[in-house]
Amino acid sequence: MTQKEVEEFIVANPSIREFLNKFPAKSSYEEKAVGLARFFKWLRVDKHLDISPSEFLDKHLEKTMMKSVKERRWALRLAIEFSRDNPDLATKAQNYIYGSFFLPIKSFCDYHEAPLTKNKGFFPKRGRRKYQEKPFTAEYIRRALSVLSQRERSICMVEMQSGQSIKQILVDVNAMAKYIFKEIDMGKQRIRIEFKERKGNGFRYFTFISVDAIQELQKWRQHRQKILENLGLKESSWIWITEKGEPCTRKAFHNSLRLKWNRANLRTGPLSIRSHGFRKFFEQEASPPERNISRAYITFMMGHSEGRDSGGVRVTHALDAVGGTYDHAPWVYPDAVEREYAKLEPYLNIYSSEMAKSEGDNRKELDSMQETIEKMQRQIDMMLIGIRERDRQLILQRNPRLAKQVSTIESKPGQK
Repeated sequence: MTQKEVEEFIVANPSIREFLNKFPAKSSYEEKAVGLARFFKWLRVDKHLDISPSEFLDKHLEKTMMKSVKERRWALRLAIEFSRDNPDLATKAQNYIYGSFFLPIKSFCDYHEAPLTKNKGFFPKRGRRKYQEKPFTAEYIRRALSVLSQRERSICMVEMQSGQSIKQILVDVNAMAKYIFKEIDMGKQRIRIEFKERKGNGFRYFTFISVDAIQELQKWRQHRQKILENLGLKESSWIWITEKGEPCTRKAFHNSLRLKWNRANLRTGPLSIRSHGFRKFFEQEASPPERNISRAYITFMMGHSEGRDSGGVRVTHALDAVGGTYDHAPWVYPDAVEREYAKLEPYLNIYSSEMAKSEGDNRKELDSMQETIEKMQRQIDMMLIGIRERDRQLILQRNPRLAKQVSTIESKPGQK
């Protein structure tokens, strides 16, 4: 559906507008709006049922009072046929079909107190991933960043050092240009970034970025300034902008990364490399026990509100989550959070820290050894070629008849 069709659908239906107003987040609002607009267009075009959302709710409630099981399940059967059993969606992932096609209808009915169903199990449980995601290392991140543009490199570095998803970076952090650049101009080597919530969980939290991210932002700032000058603009409220001065989008960012990582042979298949690995690296580097970094505080900096880590493993009871219902320590003692981040910081500064330099020296030594081995291999290959050619000449010298046949064959065009 086009954006215009969706907007006209919303304007024409008060019950849809009322329902959508409960979603302050733009992404949730758009997902539900598009899902519902698709559904009612599908009813009209495929099922020849021209019915408004309000009429659909009334008819659904009317049918739930009937004795016929088939009639009581009228709305549910339509929703299932539109989503799970839709042949046009056969190649799509089940979680995508559920979230974008079935859930908007169910949520709309539930909101207007006309529940679609109380039962579960209409969609199969999410199975194990067919492909396992490759964990990031500091060296691997350096390789992945080396093939990107300065804009993309700074985005990835902020994502990694703050422990956030790309949505938080390109939606929330991207709107903080004035604050971030002011902190950089003040000479800050560690910048605190606050978030109102993540995924609509209403959980306030904050995290930081450090030296390497700040340096990459400074490099990007020079490119950004040239774009603004070319457009005749003095400033932009966005940190990361396109050549047209528009804020960078997640879709364009991911498409560009996929293309460049494919060209560099870093992406070898599904989940072999993706930007969310930078967020996971943040948590991964805080995990080794000998580093003595509080996992509870790491979950707070990552925006987890229920005391679980990214894998769903319970770190604390939900009510005892750092920054949650009872534990307000991050807001009373913010230095406590910063101290835990300081412990993690050396492992996130993959260019500037002593650990990174040590690892870099080791990498240079390994690269030098690899280069020597490759040079020796080339020399051996040349020697083998020479030996084979010498043996060939000896055989031909001892057998003149064979030499004449070989000479005749080699003299013919297209023959070897």
